[in-house]
Amino acid sequence: MPIWLRLLLIAIIIFSASSFVWFLLGSTAYLQRNMDIIGTTVFWGGAVPALLFVGLFIILLIKGWTPTSGGQYVAVFIGLLISIIISAALIQSVSKYGWANEKIESDTVKVTADKKHEYRVDLINLFQRNSHARLYLKDLGSGKETFIPVEIQTNKIVGLGVEKVNHWVMLEPTDTASEYILYTTEELGIPEEKFKVDILAGTSSRVN
Repeated sequence: MPIWLRLLLIAIIIFSASSFVWFLLGSTAYLQRNMDIIGTTVFWGGAVPALLFVGLFIILLIKGWTPTSGGQYVAVFIGLLISIIISAALIQSVSKYGWANEKIESDTVKVTADKKHEYRVDLINLFQRNSHARLYLKDLGSGKETFIPVEIQTNKIVGLGVEKVNHWVMLEPTDTASEYILYTTEELGIPEEKFKVDILAGTSSRVN
């Protein structure tokens, strides 16, 4: 096998194998969720053929096969071209949201009853094993913005309707100025959860 062809095959093998791994990790959000319908379709229509081409090229390398006619050279180059196209398509098909970038769903911004804060809840990477929630607060006096982690059981949310206006949580003031009580609502699709939020400390804790 000519050196140039061997190097070309090695380069395509590395590129195709890398695109397969990138697609597998990306379509499962770095193994944090199951592959969706679109991802499964792309897997069988693109990822599997790419892997088959990798296997074929490895076999050609091991055997040291050398094309002996113009037709064989054309067939090899067509195979290499198809492999490049499929691999590039795999890379382009991957969404980075949910693993490289966070995927965030938020409810409607509301104002607390004491008119001191704007608030909303952010659900991050919903329907993945690394999903979590946080409370966004904006002090209406100073304009200071704060994010407070909240241990809402996002893993129990199996479906979520997102409308123009959503009220997934309610934040109510207490007798202590810096403490509020956060309730989840039935719109979130899970049994009500209750948390005490300490704005000064930037923490929340579950209330039994």
